Amino acid sequence: MNLSEQTQSVLAYFDEYTGFNLRKKNDVGEILEIAAAKGAAEEFNALIFTGKMVWSLYAALRKITSAQDGYQNVEHEFSSAVQKLREQLAFFAVEPDDEAFKKRFEEVYLGVSQGTMRNLVDLAHDLARFKDLQGDEQRKVES
Repeated sequence: MNLSEQTQSVLAYFDEYTGFNLRKKNDVGEILEIAAAKGAAEEFNALIFTGKMVWSLYAALRKITSAQDGYQNVEHEFSSAVQKLREQLAFFAVEPDDEAFKKRFEEVYLGVSQGTMRNLVDLAHDLARFKDLQGDEQRKVES
């Protein structure tokens, strides 16, 4: 999928903000491109919110052990958030006419392998950073 100049500009700004610490930059760009083409700003915002939730829960799981109180609750919330992220990603995977993109997207994010889970966590990392950027920009406007 070719990215528009506008999407490339957003990604360049995003790179500046994150210090080039993105894991799935091209995929974020493709999702942005689809969101723009579909007029799906609300769906994109929901996706980044869920991505932030997945990343935060993943970070919490890494800090605690399975023997600690609350681990099962955090694990359950993480699983639920991952499922929601997959459902939201499916929205963006359905629309493009590019069959190769659809197939790759389904293999990378919508499968059930351990590699798919790592890809989802990496994408959630980037979406969380995008959410952080939104918050920072919102605070600048409010100041």
